Amino acid sequence: MSGAWKIINGWGMALWLCATLLLACNGRPARKAVAEETREDRSPKAIKSIQIASPARYDTCRFHQEIRIAYANDRRYPVDSARVLYNNLVIAALDSAAREVTFKIPPGRCGANSIRVIAFHPGNRQGSASLPIIVKPDAPPRRLAFEIVKSYPHDVSASTQGLVYHEGFLYEGTGILGESTLRKIDLERDKLLDMFSLGNEYFGEGIAIYRDKIYQITWMSRKGFIYDLRTFRQESTFSYSTEGWGVTTAGDQLVMSDGTNQLHFLSPVTFSKISSVDVYDHRGPVHSLNELEWIDGRVWANVWLTDRIVVIDPATGAVVEELYLPNMLTPGEKVKLNAKEDVLNGIARVPERGTVLITGKHWPRMFELKVK
Repeated sequence: MSGAWKIINGWGMALWLCATLLLACNGRPARKAVAEETREDRSPKAIKSIQIASPARYDTCRFHQEIRIAYANDRRYPVDSARVLYNNLVIAALDSAAREVTFKIPPGRCGANSIRVIAFHPGNRQGSASLPIIVKPDAPPRRLAFEIVKSYPHDVSASTQGLVYHEGFLYEGTGILGESTLRKIDLERDKLLDMFSLGNEYFGEGIAIYRDKIYQITWMSRKGFIYDLRTFRQESTFSYSTEGWGVTTAGDQLVMSDGTNQLHFLSPVTFSKISSVDVYDHRGPVHSLNELEWIDGRVWANVWLTDRIVVIDPATGAVVEELYLPNMLTPGEKVKLNAKEDVLNGIARVPERGTVLITGKHWPRMFELKVK
């Protein structure tokens, strides 16, 4: 009997182990399925249930302005609560009865900014609506004063498109089809040290220096050239997707203008666009941004066909300062120029003296300014 009992007891143990394993195997997928089903059930169902009533799409607003953000919901979908977002940051939480909030626009990026409302409905449903508004500075830029420190002769054959001062020498890029050049100049001795002529098919535009290279862009060709700073030899080319007007160096990036109110920040290695910013003053977008210079963390830009230079915050696009330079030339010098074409164009920082060089297309003189 003891042997038989051992056999029966052994079979019982085996059956118990099998049952335990079967339950464990069958149980795990079931729990996983339940967990997946629960997670799926928790995801809200998106529905078209609300719309933003105020402000209107592309309304123009100002920094520090208080605006009313209001939304309306479809009556078929009662609202439990809602959130209001500005540039994807939550600025207000509304209860079931509230449909609007007053919001003061903080200083930030100019141009298009986003307003979004998310409404939460019974039955795990969710509605969302968004629209852009245009934001500009609420105050005019500070007007800069200046004094002329010195004037230098300037080659009247040069249709100045780009200007850079670097380690005691002036570099100038000129335009006009068949006459576009890159020049190296000893400013104090009024001596042309080197010159490279572009092909007749290229209209030269802005120039910039990055490390030991000179970058020169062209107007309509969407093609730029890279030169060795020391030898002045053209080494390679690069491409970009816009017109080329002005270019400057900002740290490890190039900043380029294209004649619009946008500045584009590019990699000097791959020439891919890293970011862009819309330029606005208190009146609205500032178009026709042309020759550029990076000075003390700001972008200085000639505004084409004007006597105005704007100083731009590169993070926001806001024009924070401006410099007006009318009547730099005498009436006798002006009469020899084409009034529609030979305008102020060219900005170069002289870091060791804390001054700025400016000139214009075909101008007979270049001026060194102390700007205050």
